[in-house]
Amino acid sequence: MNTIAVDAMGGDSAPEEIVKGAIKAKNLGIDIILCGDKNLIEPFLEGNQIPVVHFPEVISMDEDPARAIRTKKNSSIVGAMQLVKENKASAVFSAGSTGASLVAAISVLGKMRGIIRPAIASVLPSIKGEIVLLDSGASLEVKPKVLLQFAAMGSKFAEVIFNIPSPRIGLLNNGEESTKGRDLEKNTYKLLKNSNLNFIGNIEGRDFGLDTADVFVTDGFTGNMVLKTMEGTARLQQKMIKESFLENLFKPLLLPVNKALKPVKDRLDPDKTNGAYLLGVNGIVTIAHGSSSAEAVKNSIVFSNKTVESGFISKFTETISKI
Repeated sequence: MNTIAVDAMGGDSAPEEIVKGAIKAKNLGIDIILCGDKNLIEPFLEGNQIPVVHFPEVISMDEDPARAIRTKKNSSIVGAMQLVKENKASAVFSAGSTGASLVAAISVLGKMRGIIRPAIASVLPSIKGEIVLLDSGASLEVKPKVLLQFAAMGSKFAEVIFNIPSPRIGLLNNGEESTKGRDLEKNTYKLLKNSNLNFIGNIEGRDFGLDTADVFVTDGFTGNMVLKTMEGTARLQQKMIKESFLENLFKPLLLPVNKALKPVKDRLDPDKTNGAYLLGVNGIVTIAHGSSSAEAVKNSIVFSNKTVESGFISKFTETISKI
């Protein structure tokens, strides 16, 4: 039976929202271990039988990740990683500090053999299914060889998780021509073109709204900016559409129109997405926004469980070792 180790102390509304989300996931049949301060977690369980492993220390969002991991060995995120290392859990979920999750994963689980730097892969909605964006925040400055590895990791991720036989890889750039971009993009273009990946060339920001590629590859600084810009734009569009309906639509039509648009709203709602995945470490690690609601936590835990069930790590490791 798969068990997800949940960092109950990570997140803006932890532990309350994290515990509520864990309870929702537990009610769907997923085994969970909550990691954190028992005294703070147990009041929110409200009689639900979810094991709690006591890790009293908390790493806040504004702490230096490397220093915090070194000095807080009994933190909830380190404890969750340790459970996976000891085979007491199958995956880790955290809505806490992304930097702390990254450093803890590397320190406790270790990087996969041959991996230069892990990457955060975010799953985003597109016209036809989902697309993968990486890196969305793990490595702000990278070299061409690292982006080549990101492309290979993203390709295998899309293949295993979304059953895409030969994922289309696009290099995010400020133009389609091979001569566009910084030296980083120009040199990466050459590496990708000569690789055995299904590289379709440079792609631009507007291609996120089109069926252009399955995997978008870029550095962590650019990827994180793109991700947050898209989320902000989605919220703005939803708000503007809602206000327009209220002002201009005949009242009896509001309910059927809102009902018809609900599937679109759900696809653009960050709470409905699956969080992001830390690729390149020896274990399944799912990362979510610090502002994640209980619904977002539940959905991330559910997808973490599906990732474990897919046998992702063994399939992924086999491919990455050949890079």
